[in-house]
Amino acid sequence: MNTMKENISNILLMIALLIGILIYFLASGFTTSNKAIKAANIEIAVIVNKENPVTASSASEIKAYYLREKTRRWPVINKNIRPVANKNNNAEQTTFYQKVLNMRADDVEKYFISRQYQSAEKPQDKFSSDKEIIDFVGNEIGAIGFVNAASLNAEARSKVKVLLTVN
Repeated sequence: MNTMKENISNILLMIALLIGILIYFLASGFTTSNKAIKAANIEIAVIVNKENPVTASSASEIKAYYLREKTRRWPVINKNIRPVANKNNNAEQTTFYQKVLNMRADDVEKYFISRQYQSAEKPQDKFSSDKEIIDFVGNEIGAIGFVNAASLNAEARSKVKVLLTVN
């Protein structure tokens, strides 16, 4: 009888362990879903140098500049257009590519590689963080980039101006 009680005890212990593992995985899944929902609700800001006189405000105008579809240089200031992006595939990049460029990330990469091959245009400058993007755009009058709008504190806004916000 002791053996039967031990077997039942071991079975109950294993069931409890399996239930604990199941609860852990379910909780992990819900956390990931919440992060995905938050990422989908971010607001991005398309930025240029504060001294750039461009006043583009529509997604189609931003797309034309960013992809250098009509011109490789900014009007009025006659500086090269320098698209800027994050090195890492993140929610801001996905939002910008989908909602402004109407492209997937791999299509954007192919586009810039093709332009570089066809006309020796430099591909996007890439950085690791919103701060690095803001600093680069703030120092490079021809740059155009996108960051999480929450990254634009007072110091950042003194260097760059926002052309468009998208969420």
